[in-house]
Amino acid sequence: MSLTLEDISFSYGTQDESTAASVLFEHLDLEIADGEKVLVLGQSGQGKSTLCSIVSLLAPQYTSGRLSGRILHDGVEHGDAHDILDFFSLVPQNPSDWFLTGTAEDEVALPLEALGTGHEQMASRVWRELEAWGLERYHDTPLGELSGGERKRVALACALVTRPRLCVYDESFDDLDARWKARLREVIATGPGSALVTSCRFLDEFDGLFDSIWRISDGRLERIGQEEARKADAFTFTPPRPMRTGCLEVHGLSFHRPGFDLSVPSFHVAAGEVVCLTGPNGSGKSTFARLVCALELKASGDITIDGVRQSDGDLMRRVGYVFQNPDHQIFLPTVRDELMSCLDHLAIGRGEKREKVDRTAELFALDPDENACLMSYGRRKRLQCAIYHLLERPYYILDEIEAALPASDGAHMVELLSSRGAGIIVISHDKAFARRIASRSYTIEEGVMHEVQ
Repeated sequence: MSLTLEDISFSYGTQDESTAASVLFEHLDLEIADGEKVLVLGQSGQGKSTLCSIVSLLAPQYTSGRLSGRILHDGVEHGDAHDILDFFSLVPQNPSDWFLTGTAEDEVALPLEALGTGHEQMASRVWRELEAWGLERYHDTPLGELSGGERKRVALACALVTRPRLCVYDESFDDLDARWKARLREVIATGPGSALVTSCRFLDEFDGLFDSIWRISDGRLERIGQEEARKADAFTFTPPRPMRTGCLEVHGLSFHRPGFDLSVPSFHVAAGEVVCLTGPNGSGKSTFARLVCALELKASGDITIDGVRQSDGDLMRRVGYVFQNPDHQIFLPTVRDELMSCLDHLAIGRGEKREKVDRTAELFALDPDENACLMSYGRRKRLQCAIYHLLERPYYILDEIEAALPASDGAHMVELLSSRGAGIIVISHDKAFARRIASRSYTIEEGVMHEVQ
């Protein structure tokens, strides 16, 4: 299945020509031949997800915006996303926004139902796809109880169960552990169909995978080589300097729910230290983060800061948790509203609060008047970090901070949050990123956390 984009221009806004709009693309062209694998790299906010929506015929049909140009699938121009269901699939960047059912099995069956697949064939194909992505044991688990990586695998199963001849993968390698990144690489490399993959950074799994690599910037596509793509993701990281003494320690922590156990015999992160936590999807990394922030109820164990046992309230006030999904922490209309709300507890004037907000927004490269809900996924992650920077917590947990961001941006977020001497726990599946920024690492294997020696 070939894909052709001819002279594509796109502006956010309304169809009303008199209304000012934000131009995202101008005169953009792209050709993907039948069976070709193509990578589009770009910074957060450059329009990668919008490009995926345009290719999928979802924008502007189901979003506000103005589009000109032609989108051709095998030389045919279609009018609606429903017209391409039988040969096209999209893996969205944030699967949770797209799920319509309650369980993995029902969700994977949904595309086949839309195509009128018979019951027996549907059941066989759904189960085969669940097995292919290691989801059979979670087939009837509520989707909300799955980890971020497991939900990403559900989205992959949904997209691939129809055996598409053209599949678009929007930041689909993010949130996957090494095993499933390798599996996705194999699917793309050996699949007979065409593939368009977007990413903020060049991963090791991309080496030798693509027929062409493009960089999107300022509304244009530029073809680049693999070495240039790899070098563009280089970054420097300045380790934080300890500005105070202190340590967060975990002793004999345990957690249990049906079908899942987590044990943390010991863990510590010192003030001014960056520690990384790795482990397979679903191993309990985010669960550990929620336990340390008192967002989950532990079965046993103690959490101390500077040798003092912490109550749940103490932990909530002293440990900042930047969630894996930014939409779980952003609720107000604008960036300024979100940042101002962090300062409600301070007995200072509104003018001083506004100055602090403006300085923080500049530090994190955010527009204070931008609609927070309409920002790119990566920019919403930066807003999360800006919120906690204002709150000045002594410890932070950053859950998959590098996902949907260039590695340099992820490292910069760590630098900014550690600049006042905070201890940082980074949860990551990107081992190369973790090695660059962390002084020590922990991992979770078979439900038990231990330090990597």
